[in-house]
Amino acid sequence: MGSFDDLLEAAKRGDEDEVRTIVSHHPELLHQRDERGATVLHHAAFGGHHAIAEFLVHQGAEINARDAEFGATPAGWAIEYLREMGGFLAIELDDLAFAIERRDAIWVARLIRRFPALRRANNSEGTPLSQLAEQTGDPRITRLFQRTEHTDE
Repeated sequence: MGSFDDLLEAAKRGDEDEVRTIVSHHPELLHQRDERGATVLHHAAFGGHHAIAEFLVHQGAEINARDAEFGATPAGWAIEYLREMGGFLAIELDDLAFAIERRDAIWVARLIRRFPALRRANNSEGTPLSQLAEQTGDPRITRLFQRTEHTDE
């Protein structure tokens, strides 16, 4: 394995000491890209390794570098890491609650199609969004929360 691969693996594992050592000997690796066009900062962010990400940025890693696959920045990768665990941006939760409140079935469907796990999410007061959907009395919106994620494909 080469130095860049070692750096990527250390960042993915969260091995801050190894990342620091490799970067100190090969600072040019901060700007190198993997086969998907992602930098080491992308991988550190995806793994949720805050200290490593902060170190890389202070060493000159491009904080807004875009990968070649999705055009996503390291911040986008960090969000994706949390989404895989069921996390959402507050604005996404608020937008779905707002669409439900307005009985806008088209926007509710659009948001759920994009993020199926929103069916299990709560609004800012802790009320399940599925409960809000039922309270509308709108059968189109209620049905959207009754589907399983497997039927969304």
